[in-house]
Amino acid sequence: MAMLRAGRNGLLIDSGQKLHINWSLTVRFLTRRFIGEYGDTKSIYSHSLAVEGREILFHIWDFSYSQDGADESSAEEKRVQWADGFILVYSICDRASFNILHPKVQFIKAAKEATSQEKVPIVIVGNKRDLHHQRVVSSEEGRLLALSVDCGFYEVSAAEAYHGSLMVFQGLAERFCEAKLAPKRGTGIRGIVKSMSAVFARKRTDSL
Repeated sequence: MAMLRAGRNGLLIDSGQKLHINWSLTVRFLTRRFIGEYGDTKSIYSHSLAVEGREILFHIWDFSYSQDGADESSAEEKRVQWADGFILVYSICDRASFNILHPKVQFIKAAKEATSQEKVPIVIVGNKRDLHHQRVVSSEEGRLLALSVDCGFYEVSAAEAYHGSLMVFQGLAERFCEAKLAPKRGTGIRGIVKSMSAVFARKRTDSL
């Protein structure tokens, strides 16, 4: 998972089952290079990016779950609370890595919204677009999933070009900025009605 923080921007990148998926995306973004083989990694990196004329410093925590599937929920929740934004990566050649995304998004939103009224910036990324002959997850499936859970969506090939990785990080940064500017949850129709009721109640009290 990749996690984001702006100022304290933390970005958590989660590749689900495949370790190399997320690390290749992060390396491509940070260095413009592609590295196909590497060992286990669990590190935090800092990188600045210009978003809408603003220079934002990101702290990127790139990690994968242990390949045997063991990962304590308490440890996962701590990582989620550390981050301000999330990149969830799957391989278009691996349906299992795609299938775990919906419950993961729900877990992240539940954990974050319990402590914050801001919308959670999440981007879903289908990697390995260059391996179209091995594709088992269609672009449409990825888009529909992202739409259903209100997340951004990209399909990229970390192996082919830097531009795709850059778009992913810029897209998440934009969603982060939008979340900061958007009204807090609860300030919709129900919040407006509650505020108006309070105003009228005060007027009635003042007229007595």
